[in-house]
Amino acid sequence: MVKTVEPPVLLSRILTFVLATSIVVMCAMVFTLWKMIPLERPEVFFLQTPTRSANVIIEPLVPDNSNKNALNRYKAGFIREYVIARNTLSTQPGITRKNWSRIVKPWSSNKVFEKLVQTKLYKEFALGEQLPNISCSVNFSSPNNDEPVLRMSNDTYNVKFTWLCENIGGQTTQKNYKIQIRIKSDLDENTSGTLDYLEKLRDNPLGIQVVQYDVLDGRGDPLDSDTASW
Repeated sequence: MVKTVEPPVLLSRILTFVLATSIVVMCAMVFTLWKMIPLERPEVFFLQTPTRSANVIIEPLVPDNSNKNALNRYKAGFIREYVIARNTLSTQPGITRKNWSRIVKPWSSNKVFEKLVQTKLYKEFALGEQLPNISCSVNFSSPNNDEPVLRMSNDTYNVKFTWLCENIGGQTTQKNYKIQIRIKSDLDENTSGTLDYLEKLRDNPLGIQVVQYDVLDGRGDPLDSDTASW
C-alpha cells in the first residue's frame, strides 16, 4: 500500500519550512545590519565614465585648501560661541539656563558638562530659588590685538577672554582667563557623548563637541568663582 501524506500534515510541513527559512534569512539580515552599525562615516566618490568602453575610476573627494580654511573658521567660531554661552550670566536665570541646556550641553561631552554642573554658579543659577545678584559677559578684545582663539594643534585651541561681571550694587569685576579647549566630531571614534539626530539638526549640525575644557590662567573656572567677595 502506498503511503500518502494528508493535506493538513503536508501544509504544516510547508509552513514549518517557510518559517524556518524566514528565521534564517532574518537572522542573516540582522547580523549584516549589526556589522554595518554605526552608519556614521559617509564617503563621497566621483564616478567618471568618459565613454561607454572606458574603465570606471573611483576616487575619494579630497577637500581643497578653501574648504579646510572654511572648516577651521567654523571651528574657531564654534569655540567663541561656546565660551560665550557657557560663561555669560544674566539677571534673568531663564536665559542662562537656556544657554546651558540648548547650547552648552549638546556642544559638550558628558565629562565636560558634568564639570560645569559641579560649579558654584551653575548651582546658583540653575538650581537656586532666589534670583542671582550678578550678571557677567565675555569680551574677546585684547589691548595687544592678540588672536582670541588660537589654534594649537589639529583640534586643540587656546582661548583668551575677559570676564566682566557686575553685582546688584553696580560694582564691576574684571578677570582675564586663558582656556584650553579640545574639540572632536561625533563622527570620530571614541568620542564621549554622541548626539542624536534631532540634536544635530537643531543645535549642532556638524556634531562637534568640546571634549576638554581646562583653565590655564585665571585662578580656576570662572563659574566656580565666589561672588560673595565681589
